[in-house]
Amino acid sequence: MEDWLHQLHLSGVQYKQHNPVTEYLSTADERLGWQENSLPVDDLCTENAIILKRFNRYPLIIDPSGRVTEFLQKESKDRRLTVTSFLDDSFTKQLESSLRFGNPILIQDAEHLDPILNQVLNKEYQKTGGRVLIQLGKQQIDFSPAFKIYLSTRDPSATFPPDICSRTTFVNFTVTQSSLQTQSLNEVLKSERPDVDERRSNLIKLQGEFTVHLRQLEKRLLQALNESRGNILDDDNVIETLETLKTEAAEISAKISSTEGVMAEVDEITQQYSIIARSCSTVFAVLEQLHYLNHFYQFSLQYFLDIFHSVLRGNPNLANEKDHNVRRDIIVKDLFVSAFKRTALGLLQRDRIT
Repeated sequence: MEDWLHQLHLSGVQYKQHNPVTEYLSTADERLGWQENSLPVDDLCTENAIILKRFNRYPLIIDPSGRVTEFLQKESKDRRLTVTSFLDDSFTKQLESSLRFGNPILIQDAEHLDPILNQVLNKEYQKTGGRVLIQLGKQQIDFSPAFKIYLSTRDPSATFPPDICSRTTFVNFTVTQSSLQTQSLNEVLKSERPDVDERRSNLIKLQGEFTVHLRQLEKRLLQALNESRGNILDDDNVIETLETLKTEAAEISAKISSTEGVMAEVDEITQQYSIIARSCSTVFAVLEQLHYLNHFYQFSLQYFLDIFHSVLRGNPNLANEKDHNVRRDIIVKDLFVSAFKRTALGLLQRDRIT
């Protein structure tokens, strides 16, 4: 991407400096809907959600936290997502039902993948007398075009043979330092500055709507040019359309500029809480490394988030404090103290720092 932008710069072609792929491949309403359906708010999760919506090969999801199951259930609430496991004796019957009636199905424990899925993953359909059939084991069953299958595993270290990798789309929700910082920052804003969080959400939605409107104007212009006959300058309809679109585009650009100014103010306030996000990333990184001391020291993301939420909500040290800067410092201190106290209970004496 950097090479392309450099070439545009050398050629004197104007382009938008900041154009995230997530904004191009999804709308603001979609992203807000994903948040409402329990998808963590960070670029990694948003990119993965886009893949889950646009996949060609059925997705194989790496989901150590288990959050994606809840997200998919809420996303598919109108079609009743079936959740099963390769370790469940009845998963074949549930798969058959989903294939016939087109209900989406999520099969967990994908590290134990059953070869019975080979024809399904290969999409080996057969059309016979107006019916679409697919082989499942020793029988052929009707196949619904609305069918969707998701495979998932909570084991981030799981390995899969090359033939599975080539027939599925890997979607990795394993938390990174960057994604955890973003999630933590959003949680802090919701708890400490709900007014700022609401303004930011509204601005993101507005900017998305304005961008969509601009694209619609561009399509109208292209359509008008395509429908013109003869000299464009002699076509009154094209000239009138151009004038109208120019006026509307100028108004929308002005609105976008005004929202960018407000967004800059919101971002400035948000950055004041970045120290909390960095502290969260540091604490969780330490928790992840503890298993090198002892194999039994396994601490999940949910374990850390429980600690973090207890510091943000119901913290007696924050009860009577109104100053935002003081509250921020208290949260950072209590995060480290609480993480140490709770984790030390599960460590051997020789592994504790006293």
